[in-house]
Amino acid sequence: MTKSSFLAAVLLNMVFQLAGPSATAAEPIVVGRSLALSGPLKSYGEAKRDGGDAYIAKVNASGGIGGRPIELVTLDDVYTPATTVENLKKLAAERNPTAFLGLFGVPTVAAALPVLLELKIPAVGLTSGTDALRAPLNRYAFPVRASYADEARKLVNHVRTVNITKVSVIYTGNPFGESVKNTLLAAFKDAGLVAKTFKVDPAGTDAAAAARLAAAEEPQAIFMTMLSQAAVPVLTEIKKTSFHGALYTFSPVDTSTITKQLGEKANGLAISQVVPIPNGVRVKVVSEYVQALKELGRGTPSFYGLEAFIEARVLVEGLRRSGQNPSPASLVKSLETLRDWDLGGYYVTYKPDAHTGSLFVEVDVINSQGAVVR
Repeated sequence: MTKSSFLAAVLLNMVFQLAGPSATAAEPIVVGRSLALSGPLKSYGEAKRDGGDAYIAKVNASGGIGGRPIELVTLDDVYTPATTVENLKKLAAERNPTAFLGLFGVPTVAAALPVLLELKIPAVGLTSGTDALRAPLNRYAFPVRASYADEARKLVNHVRTVNITKVSVIYTGNPFGESVKNTLLAAFKDAGLVAKTFKVDPAGTDAAAAARLAAAEEPQAIFMTMLSQAAVPVLTEIKKTSFHGALYTFSPVDTSTITKQLGEKANGLAISQVVPIPNGVRVKVVSEYVQALKELGRGTPSFYGLEAFIEARVLVEGLRRSGQNPSPASLVKSLETLRDWDLGGYYVTYKPDAHTGSLFVEVDVINSQGAVVR
């Protein structure tokens, strides 16, 4: 090799060394999502999409993670477990994501859990309160919201405080309704309360009969364990009966859908929520969410949107703690360093032996103006 060619080779190598990190920095960090963006639960999926997008857009506008943008790749699962599994495997095979974000629903999350173990890719923010998310520990599942057991205990403590002792439960005969009903009955048992149960189909087409039977027991309160699709007809039918007691339900009932479809009939419905009310400035993370949503230019403030915003914040913190080139394995380790991490009035905790997430639960109520208040 001549002296000139040697110098040229050295210079070329220096160019590659200088360009290498820069080229790597430009590569996006791929994050996969599988959400219900069509079908009867479309509103849930859209709220979660917009909430997550709002925070990721904010991060990318500020330079991403170490100069690398986050690319969200989202597929529609129509709230179908088999499609959720198919989507996760497709994303893993075709896009090699560092993480999954924002899976939604009891049956879809249950189907996803063994797939996460198989793929060894962590999922942050699985929107389900089922105990299966936390026990036994799944190293790749990082729930953010409190569990349905946490919600049940909060609601049961509330009814005991107001001296309610006789209750009825109307539940949907699907994995979600059954799971939450069983969790609620366990909390009632621990509190020394007994409840009569009445089943409706997931669409609530037999709501009239269930409402009539539940009201005939003359309970002081009726609890509903169902999604909004069934909650609308069930509430409508309850209001036609002689029942004038308290009405309770869990966070998966979308207050936006309920108030929009029922108007004044939604008045008085108490709902356990796993995030703060998504407007105002009472909690810092809420004001940040509302501002980010405005900047995104899409979506309206909602409980599910705020939850997705918080999930995205948790994911991004994990990515930042993983360095410039995070991998699924390094992300798992970095997420497990979060201890009472404060997002702005909302705390999340993970440890290697317990992926707890948040314990935040409060009971809100829909007032006569259709607003959700504490």
